[in-house]
Amino acid sequence: MRSPTSLLVLHATAVIAVGLSSCSLFSSGTTTATKDLKVGNCYNTVSDKAGGNNPVGEVAVVDCSRAHTYEVVAQTTFPDDVDTLPSEGSIKSLGEGFCQGEDFTRYVGIEAGSSDYQIEYLSPGEDTWAQGDRLVTCVVAQGDKSQVKGSAKDSKK
Repeated sequence: MRSPTSLLVLHATAVIAVGLSSCSLFSSGTTTATKDLKVGNCYNTVSDKAGGNNPVGEVAVVDCSRAHTYEVVAQTTFPDDVDTLPSEGSIKSLGEGFCQGEDFTRYVGIEAGSSDYQIEYLSPGEDTWAQGDRLVTCVVAQGDKSQVKGSAKDSKK
């Protein structure tokens, strides 16, 4: 399962792991593994136990025009020559640097430091790493984890 990590909580500067809230289980979305999410996907968690120190395995992908809590804004991968799951510090370094960088700015329309979004990332866990998962997925949410309708793309928020 993949682990979520929070990067930016409105004006917070520290990186902390946060629990992902339980969202509507009846959001009429397609359930998919987090490792299969793509940039532009909007989703809700399917378990109130997902997030923080608990892995997020599957989510309900919904059209961004429907109520959702999270949206994928960018993705990157660890290089193929990295054989073992990197340390928490290495994952944090990649997640922080990448998820607040150029891809975020291109997607949302403003720099991460000026954004109202809470920025988080999903990263491989030991079990998904062993299955070839090298993906770091950057997602945005409202700071209070409230659901929204509409995309963060070009929102300049």
